[in-house]
Amino acid sequence: MKKNLYSIFLMMTAIVLSLASCSDDEMAKTPLSPTSISEGAKTVSTLAFSWMPVDGATQYAYELKDEAEDVVLGGTTSTTSILATGLKVHTTYTLYVWAYAALSSDKTTSPIATLTATTNDVVQLLAPQATWEQTSAGIVLTWPAVENADYYEITYDSDDGSATVTTTDTSVTLSGLSLGDHGVAVRAVTEDENYSDSPAFEFTVTKSKAELWRTNAEYYSEALDKTFDCQIVCYEDASYRIDNIYGSDDAIDFYVDNESVVDGVPEIVFTNSYSANAPYYYFHAGDYDICVYAQRGAGYTGWENGNSAKGEAWYYVYLYDKDGNYLGGGYDDVTWGSEDAEGPTIDDIVGDYTEVTNCLDLSIDWENWTEVKNQESEVKIEKIDDTTVSIYNFYGWEETFTARVDMTTRQITVDVKTDWGGYYTFCQYDAPDTPVIGIIYDDGTITFTNWTIYYPANQYSYVYSGASSVLTKK
Repeated sequence: MKKNLYSIFLMMTAIVLSLASCSDDEMAKTPLSPTSISEGAKTVSTLAFSWMPVDGATQYAYELKDEAEDVVLGGTTSTTSILATGLKVHTTYTLYVWAYAALSSDKTTSPIATLTATTNDVVQLLAPQATWEQTSAGIVLTWPAVENADYYEITYDSDDGSATVTTTDTSVTLSGLSLGDHGVAVRAVTEDENYSDSPAFEFTVTKSKAELWRTNAEYYSEALDKTFDCQIVCYEDASYRIDNIYGSDDAIDFYVDNESVVDGVPEIVFTNSYSANAPYYYFHAGDYDICVYAQRGAGYTGWENGNSAKGEAWYYVYLYDKDGNYLGGGYDDVTWGSEDAEGPTIDDIVGDYTEVTNCLDLSIDWENWTEVKNQESEVKIEKIDDTTVSIYNFYGWEETFTARVDMTTRQITVDVKTDWGGYYTFCQYDAPDTPVIGIIYDDGTITFTNWTIYYPANQYSYVYSGASSVLTKK
């Protein structure tokens, strides 16, 4: 029994000595050297860190804490770098790193190294500084490219309310706008989390009537028995303007009423008088004031041979000076060109054309609007008779339209086609009974706007408002 107790005593003594020896060895160890941390690339949601290797280290421990000192990331690694993801925007974090030594080493854990870093703030894109001009195709908006923008969003006032189009280009054409002012906003859009969409660049465009032709004319006042130089202008909506009446900066706007005809001569309807009490219309005329007597159906106004080559317009006038003194009455007569002058004819538009179309088309995808950008088609116009032509392959559909041509007003009217492509109606946007009217310009181009692919079965337009097709003769 004593022997067994002695053995146990020796065993316990050995264990104590052994533990004492280990304690002495541990007391002899020194800490590893601390590392130094560097910050790498960062984004709005990531921080990258790296640190210097520590001699004798087998692995590294780390913790990333937020401003409340809550640990958002932690662990061990044998490498000397980490990438922290899923962080908050523009938030400060502190990284803690320390090194571990091998158990058999004469080193202990290193002191903790720290580094504070902040994620990036979201950068807002710059607003596109857009400019605009009016062309035969419509209002053309242009802006410089915005760095880091994926695409651009254009919102504008249309006759149907607010409309929006998107494009990856730095230009877009707004077609089919009504006359007058339209608010426009252009915004740069990004899909990168490091950036936010730009503020809208807002401005106003003014759709004015495009001139089809302008020519010099003579303005004769019967009351003064005097002739003045002036100009006659024809606009895209088949209206007219006489500029510089009585040698002044004043003008008279009118249209020709082909439904009211006296002795084969259509009448003139005035649209810009400063005062009217039908049939009397009042205008300023430089040093004079005039009262136009425009009794409908009585021949007091008239229009003949009106095209860019020759024509005549007249109307009866009571003439006053600026003090209101009556100076006399008589016809004012505007003439231009000569009787033997030849104006444009339907033969001038016959030929081969390159058509360039811009629109938003739902018939391509059926689920998403597709932006058709500068799509080219080969179009042929052939004469049927002196007032009618055929148009083949509009929008590349290899079909034939019939169109009526008025070279006086430079309009080409495409009749509604109810079997376009076998199922659709070619017409004005959201107006299945209304033909599409094109404009014939002096430079030989023909422009069709606001046309659509209309599907009667569901009463839906598959080409959105604002479509534009410009035909250029080869």
